Amino acid sequence: MKSEFRDSPIAFKLYYVAFVVAGFAFFAHLVRDFPFERFREVMLFIALLVLADTAHITLPRGGATIDASSPIDLAAIALLGVPAIAFAEAVAAFSSQAFVHRRPAIRVAFNVPLLILTVGLAGLAYYAFPESWRDLRTPRFLAPMTTAAVVYYVVNTFSISAVIGLQTGKSPVPVWRHNYRWTFLHIIAFVPMAATITMVYRSYGPWTILLFIAPILLARYSFKHYVDMKEAHINTVAALTSAIDANDPFTHGHSYRVSRYALRLGRAMGLSAADLEILEYGALLHDVGKIAIQHDILLKTEKLSEQDYHTLRQHSTIGADIVENLKFLREAAVLVRYHHEQPNGKGYPEGLSGDDIPIGARIILVADAFDAMTSDRPYRKGLALDEVVDQFEKHRGEQFDFEISNLLVDLLRSGQFSLIVETDPTTAIYESLQERL
Repeated sequence: MKSEFRDSPIAFKLYYVAFVVAGFAFFAHLVRDFPFERFREVMLFIALLVLADTAHITLPRGGATIDASSPIDLAAIALLGVPAIAFAEAVAAFSSQAFVHRRPAIRVAFNVPLLILTVGLAGLAYYAFPESWRDLRTPRFLAPMTTAAVVYYVVNTFSISAVIGLQTGKSPVPVWRHNYRWTFLHIIAFVPMAATITMVYRSYGPWTILLFIAPILLARYSFKHYVDMKEAHINTVAALTSAIDANDPFTHGHSYRVSRYALRLGRAMGLSAADLEILEYGALLHDVGKIAIQHDILLKTEKLSEQDYHTLRQHSTIGADIVENLKFLREAAVLVRYHHEQPNGKGYPEGLSGDDIPIGARIILVADAFDAMTSDRPYRKGLALDEVVDQFEKHRGEQFDFEISNLLVDLLRSGQFSLIVETDPTTAIYESLQERL
C-alpha cells in the first residue's frame, strides 16, 4: 500500500488526500443528525448494500467497477434520509471492500469516502426539492429521484475517473469516456426501480425490500452478459485484424490507420454513433479477404500481372463472405464488400457508382487510399501531403467521392488531419475498440 502511494504522481497524492479528507469531513457533518430510532432499518440496508456490492462488474478500462447497489441507495435516500444512507454506505463500503473483496488499504480509504460523497450529495439534491415534489402520490416524485440519480452518477463516475487518470498519467476525460459514458442510461434505468422500492416499502413495510433482491441481481447479470458479449466482439475483430497484419508485413498497421482515418472523416460528416461503430468495424476488416490470397502475389515488389490483379480483386468479396458469417458484423460486411467501388463505376466487385455505393464504403475508400499514399512501401516512399492533396483534387468525383475528398483536403489544409504513427497496432486496435464498450 505504501509503495503504491509513494510511487504515484504528486497530482494523484494531492487529489487523493483532499478527497479522503473531504469525504470524512462530510460524513462527520451528516451523522450528527443520524436517526437512531431507525437503526434496525439502517442495518437492513447495510446488509442489502453489502450483498449488492458482491455482485460488482469490473469495467474493461482502468480497473473501475460498477455494482447493483444504485437503486438501493436511491430508495434509501428517499426512505431514510441523507444521514442514514451516508452511515449505511460507509459501513457497507468498508465491510465489502476490506473483508469481502479484500482490496488494498489505499483503495478502501478512497472508496469509503467516495460512496459517502456519492450518496450524500445525491441526497442533498433530492431534498433540495420542495416536500410537495417528494410526495409519492404524484408523478412529480420522479423529478427529485431522477435528479438524485444524475448527481449520484456524476459524482461517482467523475471522481473515479479523476483518480484513475491522475494515478496512471492519463487525462481523466478519456478514462471517464471509455469506462462510464455509456453507463448513463444504466443509472437512469434504475430510477423506476428505486421509485417502486420506495413506494412498496412505505406502503407495506421493510420486509418488501426482499422482493427486489432477485430483480436487482438479474439486472446485474444481464448487464454483465452484455459487457462480456461486447468484449467477445472486440476480441474477435482484434484477432481478425491482427491476422491481416500478420499475413502482409508490408502493410503492418494499415487496417488500424484506415479505421482511425475513416472515423475522423465519419465524425466530421456527422455520422451517428451506431454508423461510426459499423464504419470502424468495416475499416478494420476491409482487407480481411487478403488472408485467402497467395503470399507470392501479396508480397510481390514488381508490377503485378493482369491475372495477379484479378486474383487480388477477389479479396473484397472473400472478406465480406467471411465477415457476414458473424451476426454482429453483417452491416460492416457490406462496407468490406464495396470499399473498392468508385463513383465513376470503374471499381469492383460489382461496378457500382455514385450514391449506389454505401457511404461507409466511400469513406473507407478515401481513408484506404490516403494511408496507401502516405505510407512507405519497399518499392517507394510515401507521398508528401501536398502531393496527396493534388491526387485527391485530381481524382475527386471519379475515383473518390467528391464531397469526402473535399472534406479530406480541407482537413489536411487546416492541419486537422495529421498522420498516424503507431508503435504497436495490435494494442492500439484493442484499445480503440474498448471505446465501444
